[in-house]
Amino acid sequence: MSERRYLKNVEEAVNYLYSLPEEEEVTGIDIALEPPDDGAESDVDDPSEDAVDVGVENVRLLGAKLLAQPPHIQFTNRNTCTEPSSSWSAPIIDEQEELQTAENVIEPTQPKKKKQKRSKPVYEWKRCEFESCDNGESMKLPETHKPSIVNKWADEGLTPADIFKHFWNKEVMELVKRETNRYHQVKFGRELNVTIEELYQVLGIFLLSGYTPVPNRRLFWSKQADTRILAVIQCGMTLNRFEEIVRSMHFVDNSKKPPDDRIFKIRPLFDHFNKVFKDAAHPLPMTWAIDEAMEPYYGRHGFKQFIKGKPVRFGYKFWCLCSHEGLLVNFRLYEGKDSGFEEGMTIGESVVSAMAKGTVPTGSNGFIDNFFTTLPLLKAFKEADIGLTGTIRKDKVRSVPLSDIKKKERGVAELFQEKEKQIAICLWNDNSDVRMATNKSDSASLSMSKCKRWSKKKKEVVVLPQPNIVKQYNKGMGGVDLFDQFRGKYRVSFRKRVWYFPLFRFLLNGSIVNGWILYKKIHMVTELEFLREIVNVLLKPSEKPRRYMPLTSPEDVRYDRRDHYVVMGDTQRRCGVCKKNVKPKCSKCDVALHIQCFVEYHTKK
Repeated sequence: MSERRYLKNVEEAVNYLYSLPEEEEVTGIDIALEPPDDGAESDVDDPSEDAVDVGVENVRLLGAKLLAQPPHIQFTNRNTCTEPSSSWSAPIIDEQEELQTAENVIEPTQPKKKKQKRSKPVYEWKRCEFESCDNGESMKLPETHKPSIVNKWADEGLTPADIFKHFWNKEVMELVKRETNRYHQVKFGRELNVTIEELYQVLGIFLLSGYTPVPNRRLFWSKQADTRILAVIQCGMTLNRFEEIVRSMHFVDNSKKPPDDRIFKIRPLFDHFNKVFKDAAHPLPMTWAIDEAMEPYYGRHGFKQFIKGKPVRFGYKFWCLCSHEGLLVNFRLYEGKDSGFEEGMTIGESVVSAMAKGTVPTGSNGFIDNFFTTLPLLKAFKEADIGLTGTIRKDKVRSVPLSDIKKKERGVAELFQEKEKQIAICLWNDNSDVRMATNKSDSASLSMSKCKRWSKKKKEVVVLPQPNIVKQYNKGMGGVDLFDQFRGKYRVSFRKRVWYFPLFRFLLNGSIVNGWILYKKIHMVTELEFLREIVNVLLKPSEKPRRYMPLTSPEDVRYDRRDHYVVMGDTQRRCGVCKKNVKPKCSKCDVALHIQCFVEYHTKK
């Protein structure tokens, strides 16, 4: 029969354990803590740990500031029913009371299983010396990346509009057309019958808003001379038709919502552009970088992020893989820390592995920042024959015997290599300490070069020694930042009250940036020239342009009393005086007028 006892505090529990005979097996004792009784005082601190000398290793006292009086401690000795020694003074509970108490004992719930942490590998580090200082020629980045599709476009003589339609091809436009018509029919109960030509015009108006912003998009159709934009008026797209198409624009059938896809609204476009961007960059660049990019969004959504210090602080965060020129190759929306990341890996490791492996070629060189860089990641890419370099946080290299380099003079550097020479850690003192980690082992990367810095003490530019690996990183890491900069210069200024419209805008502006970077390899043009040529083609004047002229003409023309004749117009318009519908108009002022209103209109009051 097992013995069960209820104690008041930890001190009594320790005394009870000491009272057990030496031959008693401690492993046969169950200890349970019960919550305090309702209404019991709970402001008594636990006695100091120094007050009781504990020699049993598997018994831990509650720390100071925890409550000792309210909880009840239950001991169950399953090995024996022998009474403890005389030093124990706790009351003995009879069997009947024990049975009544046992009925009220609640079985403890099973604790949740924690995720198994990955075992940390052990690295042995050795201090090494840098190679002799050179002029940096051995570590130059590869020549400008030129995909094979550029030669094809040059041979075919494609224009910027043709390149834009290569990304927004017939396949994706048919998808947008089908789903937009479907949604409008379901939502409003009538046919929209939007065409691909109209969708291209809508995209053209979106792009036009990037370099011709107006406070209100209705001003694109304004009659006033200061905001009147002929490109929109002459393309034949009316304001009501534009708003009707934009209101119903969809990319997927809402009735076929997948259970686990949180971005199903925009998923078809994501899959399409990930494929078409990768195909356009083939052969893939030998120098690439992975970093985060932000798309502004000011509404409410679970994916919305805040990043302090970024030009765009609020919005959606994308992981982007770009060449060092800013060409977007692969992208992925950040959906939260529990979405689609491999178990046993950090978020940074999972992102880099998913985006780079199977995408970038072997022998290429990648650059990442300290959010992604870990020693196991560098080692995994070394085994895949892919170079990887990045800044690394201090807590990830605690095993490396780095010195406090801040106290040393500027330009001092240290180099440590792993025993197997798969990973190297570089520490360089610039304005602050710079920690770099790489899986490269060639002499060019682990040598020293020189750089110029401004010296506050000497008030002049000085030449400092700099590890080549730092210079490589500075030249190769800026690809995503360049893409972000190009995309933000002429970002679409229109908004829509749906959470996925900024994601659509990211793809639209991203296709412009990619098309411009590739087209520059054929003809040297600026991004604005490239964009304007696309807009002029998408918004080309209609065969029957809509007559949308101002109701009044300039005063110097209106009252000059020369060559004003009454002619018959093509359609009825509002009279410039009485505002009623009329066909006749003034041949010079191009204002609709009744015969009886003609003289009054041209007479100055």
